[in-house]
Amino acid sequence: MFRGIKNIFIILLIGILASGIPIYAGNISINVFAPDIVSTGDIITVTTEQKIITPNHVQIKFGFSPKSKTNHSVFFFDEFNPFTVELSSNNEKISGLSLDKLISSGNYKAMEFYNNDIKYVTFEFKQKELNLPDGSYNLKIVPNIKDKKTDITNCEFRIDFNTKASYVEAVPSVKNREMALTLFFPDNEFNHLIPVTRIVRSNAYPLTTTIRNIEQGPSEDLGLPTVSPIPIGGSAGKIGDTAHVRLPKNISEFDHGSARATTAINSLVRSLLSSGGVSKVQFYLTGQHPNDPFHGIDMDKPFSRTNSPEIYTAYITDTDRFLLEPIPLDMFNNRHDNNIETMFDAMKFKAAPEIYNAKRHPVVPANVKLLDYNISNGTLTLILNKDFIKAYERNPNRHKMMVDGIVFTFMSLENVNSVDIKIKPDSANSENGQLLDYDFTMPIYINPEKK
Repeated sequence: MFRGIKNIFIILLIGILASGIPIYAGNISINVFAPDIVSTGDIITVTTEQKIITPNHVQIKFGFSPKSKTNHSVFFFDEFNPFTVELSSNNEKISGLSLDKLISSGNYKAMEFYNNDIKYVTFEFKQKELNLPDGSYNLKIVPNIKDKKTDITNCEFRIDFNTKASYVEAVPSVKNREMALTLFFPDNEFNHLIPVTRIVRSNAYPLTTTIRNIEQGPSEDLGLPTVSPIPIGGSAGKIGDTAHVRLPKNISEFDHGSARATTAINSLVRSLLSSGGVSKVQFYLTGQHPNDPFHGIDMDKPFSRTNSPEIYTAYITDTDRFLLEPIPLDMFNNRHDNNIETMFDAMKFKAAPEIYNAKRHPVVPANVKLLDYNISNGTLTLILNKDFIKAYERNPNRHKMMVDGIVFTFMSLENVNSVDIKIKPDSANSENGQLLDYDFTMPIYINPEKK
């Protein structure tokens, strides 16, 4: 009976695909037919079925029933390991899965049957509760039943998380009589700073203009904290390549706690260093300040660029907008080498929950491969496989975010001034496997504030 239902389902599915109607309208899909017989053991029949509850929530049900009619029967699951649940991404297992959190209904300790009863155990997979980023996941669930032959043959599934959020691509230029300010604002957790481009009218005081605009906080549309990350009332000028910042008289609220102080200094320094011709930032105290302002941060020496490589990640804000957020490379599994392969690998999810989660996503899918690269005269040429073209082919904005993320990541290297991308197609389908140029406009001004 189940096999007949499955065949009908396959026929209907083929018809849907031919009509062009999307199978799943949500953010998450799972590739398995239901119900599907996965065991026809001597005693027990096991079936599975799946259902999309909401765009980020999939339900998987295991059905258990006696193979033959009986008045009464009972079986027990393994006391210490009733179900083996394995979730992996890019061949790396996701740890920390709890059956108590995954199983919403059904007794997974023991089952008692009368006549032809069927009992269910229901698993719930929710992206936010699992705290996993977008990507493809392989799932395997195997029931461990004591003293019963089950012969489980097909309990493997694929889950695809694909968060719906807007992205505004980086812009290559601004109009005449305008200037682009790159302002660094904290993310919602105040863990890292996000560069935001704000377009303003050109004037003769770009550094002080930058400070005034940081004080305004980001636009509410961005979904970031709208409070000023820096003290109000400072000003700045430039001598040579050094920006001289005169701090306001009162900075007391930014002297309570190292996180608040570090955020304020880094916001000012990174924003001012993004201004043309500035390579150092020197602070001056003009009012009554403690001997160690900003929670003891050394203010005597100027601050310079660190030139440390950064990996650009896709951070989703409270207004469901993706913003590219740079994370230092050395935070990725203690990686300190800054070679091109390591950096490209870090832009993918590698089961690193300390970086990637349901809030912060990798910009490059696992199937996009870096085949080769070379650097000449400041231009980095990346040779990628054809999956780069296919990635996010139904979501152009997400594809643009991937390209922007790749470019800004490698532009964080001191010896890279521009990035060129080439695609290596299947040699069987092209003349001598000739590399194809991927034409795109080099992004300059990241995360434009206005759409």
